[in-house]
Amino acid sequence: MKHPEEKRKKFLSFLEKYKDAKLVVTSHSNFDLDALCSCIAVKSVLPNGVVACPDKMDAPAKAFAEKLGLRVEKLGKLDKGEFEGLVSVDCATSVLLEEAKGWDIRLIVDHHHKSENALSAEFMIVDEDAPSTAEIFGELLPEVSEEVAFALGVAIISDTARFKSARAHTFEMLAKMIRISGKEYSEMLEDAEPELDMENKLTVLEAFKNMRIQMHGGYAVVTSVVPAHESLVSSSLSEFADIAFVAKWKDEVKESRVSSRARKHVPFMMNEIMKEAAEELGGGGGGHAKAAGCSSKARPGETLDKCIEVLIRKINEV
Repeated sequence: MKHPEEKRKKFLSFLEKYKDAKLVVTSHSNFDLDALCSCIAVKSVLPNGVVACPDKMDAPAKAFAEKLGLRVEKLGKLDKGEFEGLVSVDCATSVLLEEAKGWDIRLIVDHHHKSENALSAEFMIVDEDAPSTAEIFGELLPEVSEEVAFALGVAIISDTARFKSARAHTFEMLAKMIRISGKEYSEMLEDAEPELDMENKLTVLEAFKNMRIQMHGGYAVVTSVVPAHESLVSSSLSEFADIAFVAKWKDEVKESRVSSRARKHVPFMMNEIMKEAAEELGGGGGGHAKAAGCSSKARPGETLDKCIEVLIRKINEV
């Protein structure tokens, strides 16, 4: 972490002011394990805090929350007047947290690249070099309990795709969480990569069956439209394809959501491709170099075509 002491000081200043406040702790739509476990980390130092999800959790996060017996509220059903503000973890963009509109955001802790639709907060702690927000919290928390250490370890394993995006500090932090939790790595891995249920298995297999395969610049690029679980599908497709774009239509907000993945040898920044494609379609996007997402008011097919168009432009610029 760059300037760790400065970030810890800022977090402690936040705690000094809001430790006893009634705050909502939330993250991006479709909670993953990094989002959920980062919420758990914040909740551990905010006794009056309430964890809330803007819409739903992905399968691993939902299973882990149920295992811990963690109560997760629906953000849209909470009365802003009953709270002193909101904390956002693993998310600093309104594209993935539209429900933050109208809330006083007291703290943001994130590891994603800044986007044009960035949220602002009273206290901002962002480390774009960190492969997970959980790793940041391993440094920020003044004390880490066994339960929180286990949760952070699970999130680190999950969000780095079992260390594909890890740095040296990641292994140091995971070792620390293993020591504090008293658990084995295998126990954390079981929750970080749980066995998929049949619905998720069939969604992935259907995506493989219906995917479109293209070759651009010597890279195998695949696109697919799915009814749900676009992040899971894009991750699965990228085990074989060089680049994957997977879209779904979110009918309640009338927009497409795209999840993209690229293998480590691909030289293009997926967060830049997602950002450019979304902006050309009136949406927003961002994320990481090898894992990013975007939203668009265009239908999934048109949005995927735009993603491919921007990718080809990037290839031709090389």
